[in-house]
Amino acid sequence: MGKVYFVGAGSGDPELLTLKGKRVLESADVIIYDRLVHPVLLYLAKESAHFIYSGKYPKNHVLKQKNINQLLLEEGLKEQNVVRLKGGDPGIFGRVGEEIATLQSEGISYEIVPGVTAASAASSYSGIPLTHREYSSKVTLATAHRQAGETIDFKGLTENGTMCLYMGVERVESTQKKLLEQGVSSQLPAAIVEWGSLGRQRTVTATIQTMVEVIEKHQIQNPSLIILGNVVSCRNGADWFEQLPLFGHRILLIDTEKIDFETIISYTQQGADVYAIQVGENRDQRFDEVHQQYLRDHYFDEVVYLNEELRTMYKKQWDVFNKRFV
Repeated sequence: MGKVYFVGAGSGDPELLTLKGKRVLESADVIIYDRLVHPVLLYLAKESAHFIYSGKYPKNHVLKQKNINQLLLEEGLKEQNVVRLKGGDPGIFGRVGEEIATLQSEGISYEIVPGVTAASAASSYSGIPLTHREYSSKVTLATAHRQAGETIDFKGLTENGTMCLYMGVERVESTQKKLLEQGVSSQLPAAIVEWGSLGRQRTVTATIQTMVEVIEKHQIQNPSLIILGNVVSCRNGADWFEQLPLFGHRILLIDTEKIDFETIISYTQQGADVYAIQVGENRDQRFDEVHQQYLRDHYFDEVVYLNEELRTMYKKQWDVFNKRFV
């Protein structure tokens, strides 16, 4: 019988993966990864590792939870190391409790490797401290997708506190209504962080009164985190991450050789939103489906050819195009 590792991939920035998460990922025989996991982390896998995509879109799950549970059983019963790679931290709105119960029912061994959750990453990369001696002595992590009849004490939790609402954009109108009904100040600051800690991150600020209007105006979509509390006032325009030289650049790296993980993060360290593709007959074909899936969801407007032969070939093609149409 094998072992299953629930690994938190961190939120967005691939360098937010922990050292333990990296070690486990490098030794995995099977990697079951979610939609919000940055797939460049798969470049850390050994050549024999098998990849399985289990992404969940709103109202469209590639694998339903019961199928994921069954998959974990099937793979965990084999003599191998299985990594269940989850975005953020597995224990925070990651349904890890259900998956663990499934493994326990068959006596399958497992470990949990915590990760950096979205609340920590999105707030830090937007210049908003979750706690502050003057504004906030407590932090609440909550999901906007509550069970029927479940209520949240918005009034009590936002008084001298910070509330982080995960995946709250779709239900922001009902959330705003409940906040105001409970007597939370309409002028309480709010921040909405979309794609936190990635080079495509967008941060907008508002108040309880204006947050629905601001989200609609900027067309903010999930994955986004809503931060409620006076700590939001600590943000003063673009902060450290948004001031990095390549922030906002969406760069696609292309090479005929395997692209080293260190090369990829040399761009993310400068704030870029980066993806990497190996092309050609000698490419690692395990990534064909990974690339297809990721590029269907995301676009990149800058291309960097890491191979001189590729640069020359595409330059010739571009020159021919120019002569014909310009």
